[in-house]
Amino acid sequence: MYIPRKRSLQLIEIQEAVLPEDEWLIGISDLGYFEGIGYSMPIANEDTNENALDNLYAFIPGLFYCSSQQTSVDAVLIEVTHKRLSGVMLPSFRPEDVRTFDVGGGITLNEMGEIKPFEITTETLGSFGIESFMKDSGISHESLDYRQEIQIASQLAQRIPLIDLKKAYISSSFLQTRLTKLLDDIEFYGLKPRMRIYVRNKNHPYGTVVDVKYGGPSKEDVFDTRVNLKILDDIEMEKELTNLLFPKMIDSGVEINIEKAIRDMHQYIGQALGGSATHQEVLRKLFEEGTR
Repeated sequence: MYIPRKRSLQLIEIQEAVLPEDEWLIGISDLGYFEGIGYSMPIANEDTNENALDNLYAFIPGLFYCSSQQTSVDAVLIEVTHKRLSGVMLPSFRPEDVRTFDVGGGITLNEMGEIKPFEITTETLGSFGIESFMKDSGISHESLDYRQEIQIASQLAQRIPLIDLKKAYISSSFLQTRLTKLLDDIEFYGLKPRMRIYVRNKNHPYGTVVDVKYGGPSKEDVFDTRVNLKILDDIEMEKELTNLLFPKMIDSGVEINIEKAIRDMHQYIGQALGGSATHQEVLRKLFEEGTR
């Protein structure tokens, strides 16, 4: 996962390895806000006065599109659990499970089989052709299922630098479909809060999208700081999530809750995009060199 040195809008994808089958999550966020992923702080146990070290959540506020639910959300919250394998404790979610695209453009192959860089636009998305690369690289069709483009990554990594591998993935039809879904959603619904969050925890092991309310009698696209996050139709989840606090690293670790982080992120996204939600403006901002 790439963590920028300064605040910038980035394209983010959650790795398929930690999601249910056929689920994918892709969105825009600013990883500089938490200097990576936000992790919840231990919560004091009222009965014992001790910290409960097992109520841990990974948190990324932003605008994300969820494939299974076919809707967009204001944040992704994934409970981090552990299991023991061969004597080693393995977490269910790690920073490496977040894929970031810290590149200024894409690549394709010309007629000579040479790498050719290009600017990412709605017209150039999907320009990187797997068939032509396989022919020029000597990778046989029998060695992998070429329709599943993600499977080619390990073999590509042995042949080209990582930065070019990211550019190839950005330019592929595999990502084009997902990114277009996200861009369509942003353009159609604009930059206002979605009033929904994606949650995966022990009670919802396959992930769920829950409707939320961001406090007060204000219009639904305006936040009110006086009232905390409300989760409709799930009091237990509301009690659990509204108690979570996260250290905001850009402010020397000041503690914030889910609603405040979502509110901050929406404000930043709106400013970064200048209020424009068009396909081309979002792509331009995501891949401009100035955000690296």
